[in-house]
Amino acid sequence: MELFLAFCLLLLYSAISKLCKLAYEKRDQRCYMLGYQCHKAAEDQKLDTGSCAKIIVRNQRLGIEEYRFLLKTMVSSGIGEDTYCPRNVMEGREESATHQDALSEMDDIIFDTLDELFAKTGVSPSEIGIVVASVSLFSPAPSLTARVINRYKMRNDVKAFNLSGMGCSASVIAVDLVKQLFKTCKNSFAIVVSTESIGPSWYSGKEKSMMLSNILFRTGGCSMLLTNNGAWKEKAILELTCSVRTHIGSDDEAYSSCFQLEDDIGNKGFRLTRDLPRAGAKALAKNLRVLLPKVLPLSEILRYTINHYRNKMMKRPAPKGSGPGDLS
Repeated sequence: MELFLAFCLLLLYSAISKLCKLAYEKRDQRCYMLGYQCHKAAEDQKLDTGSCAKIIVRNQRLGIEEYRFLLKTMVSSGIGEDTYCPRNVMEGREESATHQDALSEMDDIIFDTLDELFAKTGVSPSEIGIVVASVSLFSPAPSLTARVINRYKMRNDVKAFNLSGMGCSASVIAVDLVKQLFKTCKNSFAIVVSTESIGPSWYSGKEKSMMLSNILFRTGGCSMLLTNNGAWKEKAILELTCSVRTHIGSDDEAYSSCFQLEDDIGNKGFRLTRDLPRAGAKALAKNLRVLLPKVLPLSEILRYTINHYRNKMMKRPAPKGSGPGDLS
């Protein structure tokens, strides 16, 4: 009897220890956003309708059909008069951008937002333990994170990561990367810098699918300050509680929907195909099937399951792709 009692106590102690360990690990996996700073370019970089028309007219390769396509796309895009363009494009050097043009564009965005971020939050650059930069089309040496570390004279044990070639998803992936790093870096501060190098990637040809990027993409960027230090919880503006990632790069349609390449006469640019919205919708649907069970209340999941099987028993048509199996 005493042996059985000792065995039960041992099991109870083991269960309590495991629960305490899980709670402790959960505490270290917190991810708070302390600050978020967007970049606003200088007024001489503003790309209103008149400036945009001048840039289009400079391209001597365009004909009436291309002009009509660009005008229609500009009107339907919803882009207003207060967007901004890289300096080399505004100065008429879109076909001859230099490496220094790309560096200057990045420095303006990154350092402007970080200066504001540090001033606003009161966190010193010397306290930063993780630096992540996400710029898809520009990966210089020294790296962009190295430029940040050198500019602000950060400590020598800072962890630096540069994400490139990841497109519009890079910002979210960068934040998720920080969240994963927080599991092993206690009470740390991290900065995420996200922007895009537009100047050297300006397309000067006449392929319609490649001209779209000139209309849809503009100068901009942001910096974020994150921490897993619970002492800063009250000052946080957001908390990341759950994140999931779905990659559909194995799908040929999705893989080729946004592609960097050269046209027939050697002009480098980005091709955006009609498959892009469909690929985005497919990725979002797959992502939600994983995310929703993690964030929805149990009552909502039960209600959904009951309604699904009730419709099935009553032979009502269900939306394609729905069902409890999609929430697992």
